Amino acid sequence: MKTWIRVWIKIAVSIPLLLVLGGCWDRTELNDLALITALAFDEAENNQVRATVQFVLPQNQTGGGTTGGGAMGGGAAKRTSVRSETGIDITDALSKLQRVIPRKMFWGQCRIYIFNESVARAGIRKHLDFLIRFPETRERAYMFVSKGEAAQALELFPPIENSSAEVLRKLSDLLIGIRVTMHELSLMLSGDSRTAILPMIHILPKPESAGPFQTIPYLLGSALFKNDKMVGEISEKVTRGVMWLRNEVKGYTVVFKPEESEGMMSLKPVKANVKLIPKIEGETWKMTVRVKTEGDIIQNGTKMDPMSPQLLAVISKGFKDDVRKRIESALYEVQRRHKKDVFNFAQTFHRKYPKQWEKMKDRWDEQFSKVEVKTEIEAKILRPGLVSSPEGVPKEEVKKK
Repeated sequence: MKTWIRVWIKIAVSIPLLLVLGGCWDRTELNDLALITALAFDEAENNQVRATVQFVLPQNQTGGGTTGGGAMGGGAAKRTSVRSETGIDITDALSKLQRVIPRKMFWGQCRIYIFNESVARAGIRKHLDFLIRFPETRERAYMFVSKGEAAQALELFPPIENSSAEVLRKLSDLLIGIRVTMHELSLMLSGDSRTAILPMIHILPKPESAGPFQTIPYLLGSALFKNDKMVGEISEKVTRGVMWLRNEVKGYTVVFKPEESEGMMSLKPVKANVKLIPKIEGETWKMTVRVKTEGDIIQNGTKMDPMSPQLLAVISKGFKDDVRKRIESALYEVQRRHKKDVFNFAQTFHRKYPKQWEKMKDRWDEQFSKVEVKTEIEAKILRPGLVSSPEGVPKEEVKKK
């Protein structure tokens, strides 16, 4: 009798556990989801915001779907679509979007967020606040400012990649320009200088043979922010100088003209290590920018023989001078003209001189423009190439010293 009682007790305890172990009762099938790849913010009437999402068309991922003409031989399949809605804020706009998208919006694959330039100049704080708080967004997603309507960048059908969002992600990963994640943007705007920099998006003019919207967005220049508002724009050339000062040069091409030469020299990949060294002397704030950089010759458009130690020193000096010009150009444009510290000078001074920083932090923009900057550059050419003499130049014309 006692044995049967024990058995029934075990069964009674096991039944609730079995119900809990059902596991899949709240699952969501992929076919019930709309995979969002990008979100764009544009201005709307009455101070409202227009949200545009780009989402994947699942039935076209295996090669089906409508095709465009021209590019890549047979044209590219239309793999994404877009929807837009207007709301009081981004939360309101997205709730309206869900009404016209028959699947639940899934944000786990969204890696691209684009602010229209007008939205950026008005202020992005409330939009960024939503993105940071929303549990489904990814803090490693990339942030951009568009020249023109942000939604236009999502309406394109690239000839190679599956979506314009994928184009922007891959261009960012190439590190050919400024790359900023959502997390990094939040840190910059809440940091010591309250400044930030974001890459700017332009639309590449499409070839005549391409179908409608068959082109790509691309990165050109950068937008400068103070607090949460865009306050200026810098060119691609100045952006490269900013990347040197931010120690973000990982490997791109540098083209320069050595002294006493008629042609140009190209180096790639160029790598660099940059160190900022702050110093305060009385009322004068100084910053030493110490750069160690190196690269390989990939094209010699001069008559110089880089195998000659004397000429290699001349070429290295030309490389060094070019790097200095890039940095000085960025300093003049950003430090003197815009007076916005996107170089992390504030953080560097704060770390070494906390007491002096406390007295200066409320008027840092003014002080930043007065910081004396000195550059110390060490430039090396590691490999002059497999061919010693310049290709196509008669031996008697090759400069050996």
